[in-house]
Amino acid sequence: MRRFLSLIGISLMAAGCVGGTGGSPSSGASAIPTTYSVETGSDKLIMNLTEGGGNVPISYRLTHMPEFALYGDGRIVIQGPVIEIYPAPLLPNLRALRVTPDEIQKVLAAADAAGLLGPDARFDATDVFDLGTSVFTTTVAGKTHRISAYALYAQFKADDPAVNAARAGLMAYRDAITDLSKFLGRQVSDEEVYEPSSMRVFVVPTGATDSQGTTRQVVDWPLALDPATAGEQIANTTFRCIALSGVDLTAFVTVAKTANGLTVWKASSGRYSVLVRPNFPDESGCGSVTS
Repeated sequence: MRRFLSLIGISLMAAGCVGGTGGSPSSGASAIPTTYSVETGSDKLIMNLTEGGGNVPISYRLTHMPEFALYGDGRIVIQGPVIEIYPAPLLPNLRALRVTPDEIQKVLAAADAAGLLGPDARFDATDVFDLGTSVFTTTVAGKTHRISAYALYAQFKADDPAVNAARAGLMAYRDAITDLSKFLGRQVSDEEVYEPSSMRVFVVPTGATDSQGTTRQVVDWPLALDPATAGEQIANTTFRCIALSGVDLTAFVTVAKTANGLTVWKASSGRYSVLVRPNFPDESGCGSVTS
């Protein structure tokens, strides 16, 4: 955090500070602007951070979610702590945090100082393989900025010193927003559970035992939708994606709360394994699911 605040301080004191729209430094600017124009709706994404990719299984790709997502009403959705049991609960632990309009401005000022409001860019480490990419997506004044960095960890470097300087700013910003209480100077509660209004449910035919021959929990498929035909087939996989909302989502979640990753779901058309991916406030349906 000390390093992050130092970076912000340097940006504030520099003779040419970055403008609120992420443009080139201006010699006449004296400070980072205090107002960033954003939409205020509960489903209007202001900024998110996703970290993923690399050599990962299809189950990870289908269920991967943002690490941090900030919306116009001040709600932030994050992934909460994971219970260390096997098999893990089926439903992920998503939490909702709340920040004020002034605190949204503070988050965006820090994003500006870290270079996230400039032209789309990649700042990749070199000579590193099979790791993930960090992607920061920020929308201010109606313009979306996408900044990404492969293998964004301190031990990995690029050949270009300027790229390494940019990567250092991104790492510092990531550290800051993932410890909001410290960054904002107040306790930010994570007691609120994020309740999605829609969810992607991925189904695939399965047997009654796992790969070690252990008998698996069996529950009844709670919907009139037939998992063999409902939804859409995911290309190059055996999974189907069924988008749930409303009463179907409520019925599914009621059962899913008692299920785990190995649970067998029994329907009239057969037995299925299930993966879930709750939609975030700006998402709907099965999204742009890819294998």
